[in-house]
Amino acid sequence: MANIYNILVAGVGGQGVVRLGNILREYGMKSSLIKNVVGTETRGVSQREGSVTATARYLVEDDFSTFDQGYEVEDLISPLIPMNDANLVLGLEPLETIRNIKYVSRQTIIILNLHKHYPRDVILGAEKGKKYPEIDDILNQFEAIANKTIARDFNALSKEHFKTSLFANTIILGVAMWEIKEIFNKELILDLTKENFKQPQKNLKAFELGYNLS
Repeated sequence: MANIYNILVAGVGGQGVVRLGNILREYGMKSSLIKNVVGTETRGVSQREGSVTATARYLVEDDFSTFDQGYEVEDLISPLIPMNDANLVLGLEPLETIRNIKYVSRQTIIILNLHKHYPRDVILGAEKGKKYPEIDDILNQFEAIANKTIARDFNALSKEHFKTSLFANTIILGVAMWEIKEIFNKELILDLTKENFKQPQKNLKAFELGYNLS
Protein backbone atom coordinates (compact mmCIF):
# COMPACT_ATOMS: atom_id res chain seq x y z
CA MET A 1 0.00 0.00 0.00
CA ALA A 2 1.10 3.58 -0.64
CA ASN A 3 0.17 7.26 -0.72
CA ILE A 4 -0.28 9.56 -3.70
CA TYR A 5 1.69 12.80 -3.46
CA ASN A 6 0.77 15.61 -5.89
CA ILE A 7 3.06 18.47 -6.99
CA LEU A 8 1.92 21.40 -9.13
CA VAL A 9 4.24 23.98 -10.74
CA ALA A 10 2.54 27.16 -12.01
CA GLY A 11 3.91 30.17 -13.90
CA VAL A 12 4.13 31.74 -17.34
CA GLY A 13 5.97 30.64 -20.45
CA GLY A 14 9.70 31.29 -20.26
CA GLN A 15 9.97 30.90 -16.47
CA GLY A 16 11.09 27.27 -16.50
CA VAL A 17 7.85 25.61 -15.41
CA VAL A 18 8.27 22.72 -17.86
CA ARG A 19 11.89 22.14 -16.83
CA LEU A 20 11.00 21.94 -13.16
CA GLY A 21 8.19 19.54 -13.99
CA ASN A 22 10.59 17.36 -15.97
CA ILE A 23 13.09 17.30 -13.09
CA LEU A 24 10.40 16.33 -10.59
CA ARG A 25 9.08 13.55 -12.81
CA GLU A 26 12.58 12.28 -13.55
CA TYR A 27 13.20 12.21 -9.82
CA GLY A 28 10.10 10.08 -9.39
CA MET A 29 11.36 7.59 -11.95
CA LYS A 30 14.75 7.23 -10.24
CA SER A 31 13.77 7.28 -6.58
CA SER A 32 13.59 3.91 -4.83
CA LEU A 33 10.90 5.27 -2.50
CA ILE A 34 8.50 6.11 -5.33
CA LYS A 35 6.64 3.17 -6.91
CA ASN A 36 5.14 5.07 -9.83
CA VAL A 37 5.10 8.60 -11.30
CA VAL A 38 2.90 10.37 -13.82
CA GLY A 39 2.63 14.00 -14.86
CA THR A 40 2.17 16.44 -17.68
CA GLU A 41 2.28 20.11 -18.59
CA THR A 42 -0.31 22.46 -20.04
CA ARG A 43 0.49 25.64 -21.95
CA GLY A 44 -1.54 28.77 -22.49
CA VAL A 45 -2.27 30.60 -25.73
CA SER A 46 1.28 31.93 -25.93
CA GLN A 47 4.16 29.57 -25.26
CA ARG A 48 6.40 32.44 -24.20
CA GLU A 49 3.98 34.55 -22.17
CA GLY A 50 0.89 32.45 -21.54
CA SER A 51 -0.13 30.37 -18.55
CA VAL A 52 1.90 27.20 -18.02
CA THR A 53 1.48 24.45 -15.43
CA ALA A 54 3.31 21.18 -14.86
CA THR A 55 2.44 18.27 -12.62
CA ALA A 56 4.29 15.40 -10.97
CA ARG A 57 2.24 12.76 -9.16
CA TYR A 58 4.03 10.18 -7.04
CA LEU A 59 2.93 6.88 -5.61
CA VAL A 60 5.07 6.84 -2.47
CA GLU A 61 5.84 4.00 -0.08
CA ASP A 62 3.66 4.50 2.99
CA ASP A 63 6.48 4.39 5.54
CA PHE A 64 7.13 8.14 5.21
CA SER A 65 3.74 8.93 6.75
CA THR A 66 1.56 7.62 9.55
CA PHE A 67 -1.44 7.94 7.22
CA ASP A 68 -1.74 5.14 4.69
CA GLN A 69 -4.10 6.02 1.85
CA GLY A 70 -4.00 2.41 0.68
CA TYR A 71 -3.24 3.01 -3.01
CA GLU A 72 -1.72 0.44 -5.38
CA VAL A 73 0.45 1.07 -8.48
CA GLU A 74 -2.52 0.75 -10.83
CA ASP A 75 -4.40 3.49 -8.95
CA LEU A 76 -2.06 6.21 -10.25
CA ILE A 77 -3.06 6.65 -13.89
CA SER A 78 -4.10 10.24 -14.61
CA PRO A 79 -1.39 12.93 -14.86
CA LEU A 80 -3.93 15.55 -13.76
CA ILE A 81 -4.24 16.50 -10.10
CA PRO A 82 -7.77 16.31 -8.66
CA MET A 83 -9.27 19.50 -7.25
CA ASN A 84 -8.16 20.37 -3.70
CA ASP A 85 -5.56 17.58 -3.84
CA ALA A 86 -2.17 19.28 -4.36
CA ASN A 87 0.33 18.51 -1.61
CA LEU A 88 2.94 20.96 -2.89
CA VAL A 89 2.58 24.00 -5.17
CA LEU A 90 5.61 25.76 -6.65
CA GLY A 91 4.27 29.15 -7.66
CA LEU A 92 6.74 30.89 -9.94
CA GLU A 93 4.40 33.84 -10.52
CA PRO A 94 1.74 35.16 -8.09
CA LEU A 95 -1.20 35.61 -10.47
CA GLU A 96 -0.64 32.26 -12.18
CA THR A 97 -0.49 30.60 -8.78
CA ILE A 98 -3.79 32.08 -7.59
CA ARG A 99 -5.38 30.96 -10.87
CA ASN A 100 -4.73 27.41 -9.64
CA ILE A 101 -6.22 27.89 -6.20
CA LYS A 102 -8.76 25.12 -6.94
CA TYR A 103 -5.99 22.59 -6.24
CA VAL A 104 -5.18 24.02 -2.79
CA SER A 105 -6.48 22.71 0.53
CA ARG A 106 -5.38 22.32 4.15
CA GLN A 107 -2.86 19.68 3.07
CA THR A 108 -1.07 22.04 0.64
CA ILE A 109 2.33 23.67 1.09
CA ILE A 110 2.83 26.63 -1.24
CA ILE A 111 6.24 28.03 -2.21
CA LEU A 112 5.41 31.37 -3.84
CA ASN A 113 7.70 33.72 -5.77
CA LEU A 114 6.38 37.24 -5.17
CA HIS A 115 8.09 38.64 -8.26
CA LYS A 116 5.45 39.69 -10.81
CA HIS A 117 5.90 38.40 -14.34
CA TYR A 118 2.85 39.81 -16.04
CA PRO A 119 1.00 37.16 -18.07
CA ARG A 120 0.13 38.02 -21.65
CA ASP A 121 -3.61 38.36 -21.04
CA VAL A 122 -3.00 40.92 -18.29
CA ILE A 123 -0.72 42.98 -20.55
CA LEU A 124 -3.13 42.86 -23.49
CA GLY A 125 -6.17 43.45 -21.31
CA ALA A 126 -4.80 46.35 -19.28
CA GLU A 127 -6.64 48.95 -21.35
CA LYS A 128 -9.88 46.96 -20.98
CA GLY A 129 -9.92 47.35 -17.23
CA LYS A 130 -8.08 44.19 -16.19
CA LYS A 131 -5.93 44.73 -13.14
CA TYR A 132 -3.25 42.65 -11.48
CA PRO A 133 -4.54 41.68 -7.99
CA GLU A 134 -2.80 43.03 -4.92
CA ILE A 135 -0.13 40.68 -3.56
CA ASP A 136 -1.61 40.97 -0.06
CA ASP A 137 -4.97 39.77 -1.39
CA ILE A 138 -3.31 36.74 -3.03
CA LEU A 139 -1.44 35.89 0.18
CA ASN A 140 -4.58 36.28 2.30
CA GLN A 141 -6.46 33.81 0.10
CA PHE A 142 -3.71 31.22 0.32
CA GLU A 143 -3.19 31.65 4.04
CA ALA A 144 -6.92 31.13 4.60
CA ILE A 145 -7.01 27.70 2.97
CA ALA A 146 -3.47 26.28 2.66
CA ASN A 147 -1.47 24.38 5.25
CA LYS A 148 1.58 26.63 4.83
CA THR A 149 2.66 29.44 2.52
CA ILE A 150 6.31 30.43 2.06
CA ALA A 151 6.37 33.65 0.07
CA ARG A 152 9.23 35.92 -0.90
CA ASP A 153 10.78 37.55 -3.95
CA PHE A 154 13.09 34.76 -5.08
CA ASN A 155 14.20 36.83 -8.10
CA ALA A 156 15.54 39.47 -5.72
CA LEU A 157 17.18 36.80 -3.57
CA SER A 158 18.88 35.34 -6.63
CA LYS A 159 20.13 38.78 -7.68
CA GLU A 160 21.44 39.41 -4.18
CA HIS A 161 23.57 36.24 -4.20
CA PHE A 162 24.33 35.71 -7.90
CA LYS A 163 23.87 39.17 -9.54
CA THR A 164 21.11 37.68 -11.74
CA SER A 165 17.58 36.37 -11.31
CA LEU A 166 18.36 33.22 -13.35
CA PHE A 167 18.73 31.04 -10.27
CA ALA A 168 15.38 31.88 -8.66
CA ASN A 169 13.81 28.57 -9.70
CA THR A 170 16.68 26.52 -8.30
CA ILE A 171 16.36 28.35 -4.99
CA ILE A 172 12.64 27.56 -4.99
CA LEU A 173 13.43 23.91 -5.71
CA GLY A 174 15.76 23.85 -2.71
CA VAL A 175 13.08 25.36 -0.44
CA ALA A 176 10.57 22.79 -1.67
CA MET A 177 12.90 19.85 -1.07
CA TRP A 178 13.48 20.96 2.51
CA GLU A 179 9.74 21.17 3.12
CA ILE A 180 9.12 17.61 1.89
CA LYS A 181 12.48 16.07 2.73
CA GLU A 182 10.75 12.94 4.09
CA ILE A 183 10.22 11.69 0.53
CA PHE A 184 13.30 13.14 -1.13
CA ASN A 185 16.85 11.91 -1.48
CA LYS A 186 18.97 15.03 -1.50
CA GLU A 187 21.89 13.54 -3.42
CA LEU A 188 19.59 12.36 -6.22
CA ILE A 189 17.91 15.74 -6.61
CA LEU A 190 21.34 17.42 -6.64
CA ASP A 191 22.46 15.09 -9.44
CA LEU A 192 19.36 16.00 -11.45
CA THR A 193 19.99 19.69 -10.80
CA LYS A 194 23.51 19.35 -12.24
CA GLU A 195 22.21 17.46 -15.28
CA ASN A 196 19.28 19.74 -16.12
CA PHE A 197 20.59 23.26 -15.53
CA LYS A 198 23.38 25.20 -17.17
CA GLN A 199 26.09 26.57 -14.84
CA PRO A 200 25.81 23.51 -12.56
CA GLN A 201 28.03 24.83 -9.76
CA LYS A 202 26.03 28.02 -9.34
CA ASN A 203 22.80 26.06 -9.48
CA LEU A 204 24.05 23.74 -6.75
CA LYS A 205 24.82 26.79 -4.61
CA ALA A 206 21.36 28.18 -5.38
CA PHE A 207 19.75 24.89 -4.39
CA GLU A 208 21.66 24.83 -1.08
CA LEU A 209 20.65 28.45 -0.48
CA GLY A 210 16.99 27.51 -0.79
CA TYR A 211 17.38 24.25 1.11
CA ASN A 212 18.91 26.07 4.09
CA LEU A 213 16.64 29.11 3.91
CA SER A 214 14.45 27.93 6.74
